[in-house]
Amino acid sequence: MEEQQVDDEHAVTITEFIEGMEAQQLEADLVLGGDEGKECTYEKGYMKRQAVFSCLTCTPGGNAGFCTACSLTCHEGHKVVELWTRRRFRCDCGNEKFGEFECKLFKQRDCVNELNIYNQNYGGVYCTCHRPYPDPENEDQGEMLQCCICEDWFHETHLGLPPNLQIPRDDEGEPVFDEVICQSCISRCSFLEDYPQLFVSPPEVEDEDAPQSQDADATRIATAEVPTTETSLPVKPEMNGLTLETVLGGRPLQSPEAAETGEPNGAGDNVEVSTSHTGESSGSGDIICKIKKIKDVPAQISPETENADTSGRQKLLEPERAVFLAKQWRTELCLCGACRATYAAKGVEFLLDKDDTLQEYEESAKRKREEAKQKEDGTTQAFLQKLGHVQRIELVHGINDLTTELGAFLTPFGQNGKTVTRDDINEFFEGLRKKRRLNNI
Repeated sequence: MEEQQVDDEHAVTITEFIEGMEAQQLEADLVLGGDEGKECTYEKGYMKRQAVFSCLTCTPGGNAGFCTACSLTCHEGHKVVELWTRRRFRCDCGNEKFGEFECKLFKQRDCVNELNIYNQNYGGVYCTCHRPYPDPENEDQGEMLQCCICEDWFHETHLGLPPNLQIPRDDEGEPVFDEVICQSCISRCSFLEDYPQLFVSPPEVEDEDAPQSQDADATRIATAEVPTTETSLPVKPEMNGLTLETVLGGRPLQSPEAAETGEPNGAGDNVEVSTSHTGESSGSGDIICKIKKIKDVPAQISPETENADTSGRQKLLEPERAVFLAKQWRTELCLCGACRATYAAKGVEFLLDKDDTLQEYEESAKRKREEAKQKEDGTTQAFLQKLGHVQRIELVHGINDLTTELGAFLTPFGQNGKTVTRDDINEFFEGLRKKRRLNNI
């Protein structure tokens, strides 16, 4: 009986190890979009979204990027920067920006990819502080959030929020918003002023040192008067935050009742806007402008507010402050011809493309991962079932030894910010083989 208990214990440990490996693989797949890194993506053109890297060894100016396969095959041992995902990007590896350097996977390509867009991240720096990540001079830098427009990453403390406002999170510290637009991109999204129901207001924090006479409303992102619309706002506790921590945040929104009183909900309330990305059609087939329809509705003004001075009311979009947007906010944007022209003129028409969203990117990765698991056809589990008691124990000990040795081996690389090369890995396993031979003597 005791032997059986020991056997079961080790069998569970092996199962946990496999589950841990699968979880790590899924995390990698979510970042890489299920790309196994076997083929260069150049021939796929300007992909709607893919994982992108840059090489400071080949292009120190930070003016080029490449796909997952090229990061593994062509730039091994180089100083590679992981940029996470980028939209409408075509692999640059081996074009004229790399000089004499040639791509090992696909050589026939244009001199440059004229439609690619680059930012400071390709040079290894981020945020308004223009610092690297991780920052060797500041270990306590916290999470970073990615702007859904320019795709740069920002420290939470550099989003333009005043000291008495904080990032909208729930009681467990999870983001309660879907996407962020940084303060630099606000001007490109001025049309969002017509969608007050899509904003997530940063909650206030109690500042014991602040004078009691401070007007809290003066530093709060104002909640505009929401026109009466047919937009539904069902409560749903879902989150989908984006942080740089997860790759090398969601939605407390006003309820219809709170909108009528002008009082914001608590930061822990999660809501989503309606998900139908269609406009109301007129009898002639043209899409009726949502914004025009709202503005044409006569405002209901009470006697108390008829003579009130509203000139001092703050706007939803402030030039020096980032904004947080609710789940499925993109689906609420008007699709009429005039609004589409506005999006195109401001260079943000991608907001209407479902495939541009991180949610769709990750769902695609999950589908690919599930297909890969099905192809494996239970090979690993079948192998474990064939092992005897002694073999299972030896396997567990081997896994534990490998985990310990690998952790000790990789620690100095992490501390010094050094890239792990193929030679380093070969050296590691050669050391394990030598140790095993000595133990068997």
